Amino acid sequence: MVAYTPSENPRYAFAIGRVRSREARMLTRSLLDRLIDSKNENQIISALADTPYGETRAEDADTMLMRAAAEEEAFFRRYLEEEPILEFFLAPDLVSNLKFALRRYYGAQIADEVFISEGSPSAEEFSRFIEGEASEVPDWLAEPTGKVIAANYEELDPASIDLILDRAIIERQHLMSKGYSFLTALLSLQVDFTNLLTFLRLKVAEEEWEEFLRYFLPYGAVALDRFKAWWDAGKEGWMSQIPQLDQYAHLGDGLRGVPESFLLLERRMKERELEFLLSARRLTFGYEPLVGYALTKREERSNIRRVVTGLRYRLEALTVRKSIAWFD
Repeated sequence: MVAYTPSENPRYAFAIGRVRSREARMLTRSLLDRLIDSKNENQIISALADTPYGETRAEDADTMLMRAAAEEEAFFRRYLEEEPILEFFLAPDLVSNLKFALRRYYGAQIADEVFISEGSPSAEEFSRFIEGEASEVPDWLAEPTGKVIAANYEELDPASIDLILDRAIIERQHLMSKGYSFLTALLSLQVDFTNLLTFLRLKVAEEEWEEFLRYFLPYGAVALDRFKAWWDAGKEGWMSQIPQLDQYAHLGDGLRGVPESFLLLERRMKERELEFLLSARRLTFGYEPLVGYALTKREERSNIRRVVTGLRYRLEALTVRKSIAWFD
Protein backbone atom coordinates (compact mmCIF):
# COMPACT_ATOMS: atom_id res chain seq x y z
CA MET A 1 0.00 0.00 0.00
CA VAL A 2 1.20 3.52 -0.79
CA ALA A 3 2.20 5.23 2.45
CA TYR A 4 1.11 8.61 3.78
CA THR A 5 1.15 10.47 7.10
CA PRO A 6 -2.37 11.11 8.48
CA SER A 7 -3.15 14.74 9.23
CA GLU A 8 -5.17 13.93 12.39
CA ASN A 9 -6.95 17.27 12.15
CA PRO A 10 -9.67 17.28 14.86
CA ARG A 11 -11.75 19.89 13.00
CA TYR A 12 -13.11 17.10 10.79
CA ALA A 13 -14.44 14.95 13.65
CA PHE A 14 -18.09 15.83 12.99
CA ALA A 15 -17.66 15.47 9.22
CA ILE A 16 -16.18 12.00 9.68
CA GLY A 17 -19.24 11.00 11.69
CA ARG A 18 -21.41 12.01 8.75
CA VAL A 19 -19.10 10.19 6.34
CA ARG A 20 -19.37 6.96 8.35
CA SER A 21 -23.15 7.15 8.14
CA ARG A 22 -23.02 7.63 4.38
CA GLU A 23 -20.45 4.89 3.86
CA ALA A 24 -22.89 2.41 5.36
CA ARG A 25 -25.27 3.11 2.45
CA MET A 26 -22.78 2.67 -0.38
CA LEU A 27 -23.66 0.07 -2.99
CA THR A 28 -22.57 -3.50 -2.38
CA ARG A 29 -21.12 -5.83 -4.96
CA SER A 30 -24.29 -7.93 -4.93
CA LEU A 31 -26.38 -4.89 -5.77
CA LEU A 32 -24.02 -3.88 -8.56
CA ASP A 33 -24.35 -7.40 -9.93
CA ARG A 34 -28.13 -6.99 -9.92
CA LEU A 35 -27.77 -3.72 -11.84
CA ILE A 36 -25.56 -5.39 -14.44
CA ASP A 37 -28.18 -8.13 -14.99
CA SER A 38 -30.99 -5.58 -15.46
CA LYS A 39 -32.99 -5.92 -18.67
CA ASN A 40 -33.93 -2.26 -18.96
CA GLU A 41 -33.31 1.14 -17.39
CA ASN A 42 -36.46 0.95 -15.26
CA GLN A 43 -35.08 -2.15 -13.54
CA ILE A 44 -31.90 -0.24 -12.68
CA ILE A 45 -33.87 2.62 -11.15
CA SER A 46 -36.09 0.15 -9.28
CA ALA A 47 -33.07 -1.72 -7.89
CA LEU A 48 -31.69 1.56 -6.56
CA ALA A 49 -34.98 2.63 -4.95
CA ASP A 50 -33.83 1.87 -1.38
CA THR A 51 -30.44 3.54 -1.80
CA PRO A 52 -29.52 7.24 -1.74
CA TYR A 53 -29.99 7.25 -5.53
CA GLY A 54 -33.66 6.44 -5.04
CA GLU A 55 -34.01 9.56 -2.92
CA THR A 56 -33.36 11.70 -6.01
CA ARG A 57 -36.85 10.69 -7.23
CA ALA A 58 -35.65 10.75 -10.83
CA GLU A 59 -37.44 8.94 -13.64
CA ASP A 60 -34.34 8.26 -15.75
CA ALA A 61 -30.76 7.23 -14.96
CA ASP A 62 -29.10 10.39 -16.30
CA THR A 63 -31.20 12.66 -14.07
CA MET A 64 -30.72 10.33 -11.12
CA LEU A 65 -26.93 10.45 -11.43
CA MET A 66 -26.88 14.19 -12.01
CA ARG A 67 -28.95 14.87 -8.88
CA ALA A 68 -26.92 12.40 -6.82
CA ALA A 69 -23.67 14.05 -7.95
CA ALA A 70 -24.97 17.50 -7.04
CA GLU A 71 -25.98 16.33 -3.55
CA GLU A 72 -22.68 14.55 -2.90
CA GLU A 73 -20.57 17.47 -4.15
CA ALA A 74 -22.56 19.83 -1.93
CA PHE A 75 -21.94 17.54 1.07
CA PHE A 76 -18.22 17.50 0.33
CA ARG A 77 -18.00 21.30 0.07
CA ARG A 78 -20.08 21.78 3.20
CA TYR A 79 -17.58 19.98 5.43
CA LEU A 80 -14.28 20.65 3.66
CA GLU A 81 -12.41 23.42 5.44
CA GLU A 82 -9.30 23.84 3.27
CA GLU A 83 -9.34 25.52 -0.15
CA PRO A 84 -6.23 23.75 -1.58
CA ILE A 85 -7.92 20.37 -1.08
CA LEU A 86 -11.00 21.58 -2.95
CA GLU A 87 -8.84 22.86 -5.82
CA PHE A 88 -7.03 19.50 -5.95
CA PHE A 89 -10.42 17.80 -6.07
CA LEU A 90 -11.86 20.02 -8.82
CA ALA A 91 -8.82 20.28 -11.13
CA PRO A 92 -9.46 17.12 -13.22
CA ASP A 93 -13.07 18.09 -14.04
CA LEU A 94 -12.08 21.66 -14.89
CA VAL A 95 -9.40 20.46 -17.28
CA SER A 96 -11.73 17.84 -18.77
CA ASN A 97 -14.22 20.61 -19.57
CA LEU A 98 -11.46 22.80 -20.99
CA LYS A 99 -10.44 19.93 -23.29
CA PHE A 100 -13.99 19.65 -24.58
CA ALA A 101 -14.20 23.42 -25.08
CA LEU A 102 -10.90 23.55 -26.97
CA ARG A 103 -11.88 20.67 -29.24
CA ARG A 104 -15.13 22.49 -29.95
CA TYR A 105 -13.12 25.67 -30.62
CA TYR A 106 -11.14 23.74 -33.24
CA GLY A 107 -14.26 22.44 -34.95
CA ALA A 108 -15.22 19.22 -33.18
CA GLN A 109 -18.94 18.58 -32.67
CA ILE A 110 -19.28 18.22 -28.90
CA ALA A 111 -22.63 18.44 -27.15
CA ASP A 112 -23.13 20.43 -23.97
CA GLU A 113 -24.19 17.22 -22.21
CA VAL A 114 -20.61 15.96 -22.03
CA PHE A 115 -19.52 18.91 -19.90
CA ILE A 116 -19.27 18.19 -16.18
CA SER A 117 -21.55 20.68 -14.49
CA GLU A 118 -20.85 20.18 -10.79
CA GLY A 119 -18.11 22.48 -9.49
CA SER A 120 -17.28 23.84 -12.92
CA PRO A 121 -18.17 26.84 -15.08
CA SER A 122 -20.54 26.19 -17.98
CA ALA A 123 -19.58 25.37 -21.55
CA GLU A 124 -20.37 28.98 -22.51
CA GLU A 125 -17.99 30.28 -19.84
CA PHE A 126 -15.18 28.12 -21.24
CA SER A 127 -15.89 29.41 -24.74
CA ARG A 128 -15.60 33.01 -23.53
CA PHE A 129 -12.41 32.12 -21.69
CA ILE A 130 -10.78 30.70 -24.83
CA GLU A 131 -11.76 33.83 -26.76
CA GLY A 132 -10.00 35.96 -24.14
CA GLU A 133 -13.18 37.39 -22.65
CA ALA A 134 -14.02 37.77 -18.96
CA SER A 135 -15.33 34.49 -17.54
CA GLU A 136 -15.70 32.42 -14.39
CA VAL A 137 -12.95 29.98 -15.44
CA PRO A 138 -10.07 29.95 -12.91
CA ASP A 139 -7.05 32.03 -13.89
CA TRP A 140 -4.60 29.14 -13.49
CA LEU A 141 -5.98 27.61 -16.69
CA ALA A 142 -4.93 30.66 -18.76
CA GLU A 143 -1.31 29.60 -19.21
CA PRO A 144 -1.98 26.02 -20.43
CA THR A 145 -4.76 27.32 -22.69
CA GLY A 146 -2.30 29.76 -24.23
CA LYS A 147 0.17 26.93 -24.79
CA VAL A 148 -2.49 24.88 -26.60
CA ILE A 149 -3.41 27.80 -28.85
CA ALA A 150 0.26 28.50 -29.60
CA ALA A 151 0.92 24.82 -30.38
CA ASN A 152 -1.97 24.80 -32.88
CA TYR A 153 -1.44 28.24 -34.40
CA GLU A 154 -0.21 27.07 -37.81
CA GLU A 155 -1.42 23.48 -37.95
CA LEU A 156 -3.90 21.58 -35.78
CA ASP A 157 -2.38 18.86 -33.62
CA PRO A 158 -5.24 17.34 -31.57
CA ALA A 159 -2.82 15.31 -29.44
CA SER A 160 -1.25 18.51 -28.15
CA ILE A 161 -4.46 19.36 -26.28
CA ASP A 162 -4.18 16.27 -24.06
CA LEU A 163 -0.40 16.51 -23.86
CA ILE A 164 -0.40 20.08 -22.54
CA LEU A 165 -3.50 19.93 -20.35
CA ASP A 166 -2.71 16.59 -18.71
CA ARG A 167 0.56 18.09 -17.54
CA ALA A 168 -1.32 21.19 -16.35
CA ILE A 169 -3.56 19.02 -14.13
CA ILE A 170 -0.57 17.32 -12.56
CA GLU A 171 1.28 20.57 -11.95
CA ARG A 172 -1.78 22.15 -10.32
CA GLN A 173 -2.55 19.14 -8.16
CA HIS A 174 1.09 18.87 -7.13
CA LEU A 175 1.03 22.50 -6.03
CA MET A 176 -2.24 22.07 -4.13
CA SER A 177 -1.09 18.85 -2.44
CA LYS A 178 1.90 20.44 -0.70
CA GLY A 179 1.46 19.86 3.01
CA TYR A 180 -1.20 17.19 2.45
CA SER A 181 0.49 13.78 2.56
CA PHE A 182 -2.64 11.83 1.57
CA LEU A 183 -3.13 13.95 -1.57
CA THR A 184 0.55 13.74 -2.50
CA ALA A 185 0.45 9.94 -2.24
CA LEU A 186 -2.78 9.76 -4.26
CA LEU A 187 -1.34 11.97 -6.99
CA SER A 188 1.83 9.86 -7.13
CA LEU A 189 -0.21 6.67 -7.53
CA GLN A 190 -2.39 8.19 -10.27
CA VAL A 191 0.67 9.48 -12.15
CA ASP A 192 2.35 6.08 -11.93
CA PHE A 193 -0.71 4.40 -13.42
CA THR A 194 -1.05 7.00 -16.18
CA ASN A 195 2.63 6.65 -17.10
CA LEU A 196 2.35 2.85 -17.19
CA LEU A 197 -0.70 2.93 -19.47
CA THR A 198 1.07 5.40 -21.75
CA PHE A 199 4.16 3.18 -21.78
CA LEU A 200 2.19 0.07 -22.73
CA ARG A 201 0.07 1.76 -25.40
CA LEU A 202 3.14 3.25 -27.08
CA LYS A 203 4.93 -0.09 -26.96
CA VAL A 204 1.93 -1.81 -28.52
CA ALA A 205 1.85 0.88 -31.22
CA GLU A 206 5.60 0.32 -31.80
CA GLU A 207 6.43 3.97 -31.18
CA GLU A 208 9.91 5.27 -30.38
CA TRP A 209 11.20 6.00 -26.87
CA GLU A 210 11.20 9.73 -27.64
CA GLU A 211 7.41 9.61 -27.93
CA PHE A 212 7.15 8.27 -24.39
CA LEU A 213 9.38 11.10 -23.21
CA ARG A 214 6.82 13.57 -24.60
CA TYR A 215 4.01 12.05 -22.54
CA PHE A 216 5.85 11.09 -19.35
CA LEU A 217 4.35 12.89 -16.34
CA PRO A 218 6.31 14.09 -13.29
CA TYR A 219 5.68 13.45 -9.57
CA GLY A 220 5.19 9.71 -9.76
CA ALA A 221 7.21 7.27 -7.65
CA VAL A 222 8.39 5.22 -10.64
CA ALA A 223 11.40 6.98 -12.16
CA LEU A 224 11.98 7.51 -15.85
CA ASP A 225 15.06 5.28 -15.90
CA ARG A 226 12.93 2.37 -14.70
CA PHE A 227 10.66 2.80 -17.72
CA LYS A 228 13.72 3.02 -19.97
CA ALA A 229 14.95 -0.33 -18.66
CA TRP A 230 11.55 -1.89 -19.34
CA TRP A 231 11.42 -0.29 -22.79
CA ASP A 232 14.73 -1.89 -23.72
CA ALA A 233 13.90 -5.24 -22.10
CA GLY A 234 10.92 -6.04 -24.33
CA LYS A 235 7.63 -7.66 -23.37
CA GLU A 236 9.01 -10.77 -21.65
CA GLY A 237 11.21 -8.58 -19.47
CA TRP A 238 8.65 -6.02 -18.36
CA MET A 239 5.89 -8.59 -17.91
CA SER A 240 7.89 -10.11 -15.05
CA GLN A 241 9.50 -6.92 -13.73
CA ILE A 242 6.61 -4.45 -13.56
CA PRO A 243 4.53 -6.34 -10.92
CA GLN A 244 7.58 -6.46 -8.63
CA LEU A 245 7.12 -2.79 -7.76
CA ASP A 246 4.71 -2.00 -4.92
CA GLN A 247 2.79 0.52 -7.05
CA TYR A 248 2.19 -2.12 -9.72
CA ALA A 249 1.65 -5.15 -7.51
CA HIS A 250 -1.53 -7.14 -8.31
CA LEU A 251 -1.48 -5.95 -11.95
CA GLY A 252 -0.10 -9.22 -13.28
CA ASP A 253 -3.31 -10.65 -14.74
CA GLY A 254 -4.14 -7.28 -16.30
CA LEU A 255 -0.70 -7.06 -17.88
CA ARG A 256 -1.10 -10.52 -19.37
CA GLY A 257 -4.19 -9.29 -21.22
CA VAL A 258 -2.20 -6.64 -23.08
CA PRO A 259 -2.16 -5.92 -26.03
CA GLU A 260 -5.44 -7.72 -26.79
CA SER A 261 -7.27 -5.70 -24.15
CA PHE A 262 -6.48 -3.04 -21.55
CA LEU A 263 -9.84 -3.48 -19.82
CA LEU A 264 -8.71 -5.74 -16.96
CA LEU A 265 -5.50 -3.77 -16.42
CA GLU A 266 -7.41 -0.50 -16.09
CA ARG A 267 -9.84 -2.16 -13.69
CA ARG A 268 -6.98 -3.46 -11.53
CA MET A 269 -5.48 0.02 -11.43
CA LYS A 270 -8.77 1.54 -10.34
CA GLU A 271 -9.17 -1.13 -7.65
CA ARG A 272 -5.68 -0.32 -6.38
CA GLU A 273 -6.58 3.37 -6.23
CA LEU A 274 -9.84 2.60 -4.41
CA GLU A 275 -7.94 0.43 -1.95
CA PHE A 276 -5.79 3.46 -1.18
CA LEU A 277 -8.78 5.80 -0.83
CA LEU A 278 -10.63 3.41 1.45
CA SER A 279 -7.59 3.10 3.72
CA ALA A 280 -8.78 6.44 5.14
CA ARG A 281 -11.68 4.57 6.76
CA ARG A 282 -9.27 3.59 9.54
CA LEU A 283 -8.69 7.21 10.55
CA THR A 284 -10.54 8.98 13.35
CA PHE A 285 -9.59 12.55 12.46
CA GLY A 286 -8.43 14.54 9.43
CA TYR A 287 -9.65 15.46 5.97
CA GLU A 288 -8.65 12.08 4.50
CA PRO A 289 -11.89 10.14 5.20
CA LEU A 290 -13.94 12.94 3.65
CA VAL A 291 -11.80 13.06 0.50
CA GLY A 292 -11.58 9.26 0.27
CA TYR A 293 -15.35 8.94 0.56
CA ALA A 294 -16.06 11.68 -2.01
CA LEU A 295 -13.73 10.17 -4.61
CA THR A 296 -15.04 6.64 -3.97
CA LYS A 297 -18.59 7.89 -4.47
CA ARG A 298 -17.52 9.39 -7.79
CA GLU A 299 -16.34 5.95 -8.83
CA GLU A 300 -19.59 4.41 -7.62
CA ARG A 301 -21.52 6.79 -9.89
CA SER A 302 -19.14 5.96 -12.75
CA ASN A 303 -19.90 2.28 -12.24
CA ILE A 304 -23.63 2.95 -12.51
CA ARG A 305 -22.98 4.91 -15.71
CA ARG A 306 -21.01 1.95 -17.10
CA VAL A 307 -23.98 -0.31 -16.40
CA VAL A 308 -26.43 2.11 -18.03
CA THR A 309 -24.16 2.61 -21.04
CA GLY A 310 -23.71 -1.14 -21.41
CA LEU A 311 -27.47 -1.59 -21.39
CA ARG A 312 -28.05 1.16 -23.94
CA TYR A 313 -25.40 -0.23 -26.31
CA ARG A 314 -26.43 -3.84 -25.64
CA LEU A 315 -23.06 -4.91 -24.33
CA GLU A 316 -22.77 -8.36 -22.81
CA ALA A 317 -23.14 -8.43 -19.04
CA LEU A 318 -19.73 -10.13 -18.76
CA THR A 319 -18.06 -7.24 -20.60
CA VAL A 320 -19.67 -4.69 -18.30
CA ARG A 321 -18.79 -6.73 -15.23
CA LYS A 322 -15.13 -6.85 -16.28
CA SER A 323 -15.01 -3.06 -16.49
CA ILE A 324 -16.20 -2.42 -12.94
CA ALA A 325 -13.77 -1.99 -10.05
CA TRP A 326 -15.18 -3.47 -6.85
CA PHE A 327 -14.66 -1.65 -3.59
CA ASP A 328 -17.01 -3.03 -0.95
